[in-house]
Amino acid sequence: MDIVYFLSSINKLSLLAFLVTLGVLIYEINLLKKEGLSKTKPKIPKFEESTTVTNIQATPLIVDQPEKIAKPNNLILVVLIVLLVVFGLATFYGFYNYNQKKSQDAVSPTPMVNFITSKGIKIFDGEFNPLSDSELSQIKPAEKIIIAVKTIKDVDIDRARIRVNKNSWQDQDITLDFSQKDEIYYIKYQIASDESKLKIEAQLHSASEGWLGD
Repeated sequence: MDIVYFLSSINKLSLLAFLVTLGVLIYEINLLKKEGLSKTKPKIPKFEESTTVTNIQATPLIVDQPEKIAKPNNLILVVLIVLLVVFGLATFYGFYNYNQKKSQDAVSPTPMVNFITSKGIKIFDGEFNPLSDSELSQIKPAEKIIIAVKTIKDVDIDRARIRVNKNSWQDQDITLDFSQKDEIYYIKYQIASDESKLKIEAQLHSASEGWLGD
C-alpha cells in the first residue's frame, strides 16, 4: 500500500472526526446557554390598575408550559472537549507528516548501483578515491564518477568495455584508459538527472581469447 495514500486517508478520517466532535460540542454548549437563560429570566405577568372587573366568574387559570430544553451532561462536555483536542492534534500531526512525506518524495531519487556480470567493477569519485557502500548510496544526479573494472593478472588483457543502463554493447563502450596504480580500465561518467539507478556491466578483452564472458 502507498504510504502517502494511507497517511492521506488517516488525515481525512481524523479531520472528519474533529469536525463532528466540534459540531456536537457547539450544540451542547448552546443547550447549556439556553438552560441558563431560562433560569435567569422568569416570566412575570403584567397587571393593569385601570382595568375594571365586571365579572366575578372565575376564569380558568392558564399556565404557560415551560419550553423543554434538553439538559447537557457535564460529563459529555468534558469528553467532547478531550476528543476535540485529541482529534485536532491527530489531524495536525497527520497533515504535517503527510506534507513531509510528499516533500521527501519530490526530491530526486538517489541512484542505486547495481553490479552485473563482472565482480571486478569499482566506483571512484572524480579524484580516483574509491567510494564505500554508504557513499555510493549518497550519489546524486549530475555527479561525476569514475567506473572501472579490475584487470586480471597473468592474462593478456588489452582493453575493456563498460556500459551503463544499456542492453547491448556499442563501440563507444570500449575503453583503453588504464590506471597502472589501481590496475583498472575505467571510464568517466556523469549521472543524468533522470536516472533512478545505475545498471553497470563490464567485460575484459583478451588478445588471444576475445571478450571474456561471451
